[in-house]
Amino acid sequence: MELYHSIIGLPFSGKTTFLAALWHMIEAGEVETKFVLDHLEGDQRYLNQIATAWRECKPVTRTSMGAETNVKIHARLVKHDQKVVLNFPDLSGESFERQFVLRQARNDYVDGFSKEGGILLFISANKPTDGLTIADLGPELLDAPDGGVAQGTADASVEWKHEMVPQQAQLVDLLQILQSAPFFTRRRKLAVLVSAWDVVSDEDLLPDEWLSREVPLLHQFLTHNPDAFDFQVWGVSAQGGDITGDKRQRLLSLMPSERVRCLGAGISGSDLTVPISWLSEAS
Repeated sequence: MELYHSIIGLPFSGKTTFLAALWHMIEAGEVETKFVLDHLEGDQRYLNQIATAWRECKPVTRTSMGAETNVKIHARLVKHDQKVVLNFPDLSGESFERQFVLRQARNDYVDGFSKEGGILLFISANKPTDGLTIADLGPELLDAPDGGVAQGTADASVEWKHEMVPQQAQLVDLLQILQSAPFFTRRRKLAVLVSAWDVVSDEDLLPDEWLSREVPLLHQFLTHNPDAFDFQVWGVSAQGGDITGDKRQRLLSLMPSERVRCLGAGISGSDLTVPISWLSEAS
């Protein structure tokens, strides 16, 4: 049986950089990985383009919804001889936002989740303000004049925009949608990939601890819905670090695949296929 793993995440969550690093690692063979390539569905020229930018420590160009690049990587897990498909339905992430706002999804997106397989959910560690709650702001508001309400603005109204909704709330909504029609309801394996892990300053902090502290709504949702999701959390630095100034030169001095870091489930190394291998194992 072929397993079908879908990759989802909002804009700027690290999906394209992950794909660029993954494609390089599959082709270059610089480090041992859990699976080998069978064939590709999609634009190989685009994959080569983003992989070249990634190798040269240049910004990896993200796609827009108007020029979506739908990529499917067909691979085989060496240890279990298990065939898997990695489906990147929207690298821009904008169609996920559209799903949240308009409650619409393409038919091929729905079909992808009707097949056996898991989910790679991307969220970036490089969003320090997304986790702010009223509890965080409370002390500041108490110290502010008039309880934090500016003079002359008590009656002012602001038009709601979806950008005002914290990303963790949007991600919880996307996961809840997967458990209702027209999607096929079942327990799914979910690998949460925290991208840009190199910006996390606490070296002793584990990815699951980071998610619990910084994205508590998402972590609580997954923890308290074990019948819907079997999840693990990985910290991933697909680029390896800051690609500006002198730091870029340090990265360029390394073998490209060795810049990668993937931490989680008691494993630390350069193999980006480890979370995919976990998704492919029997629960």
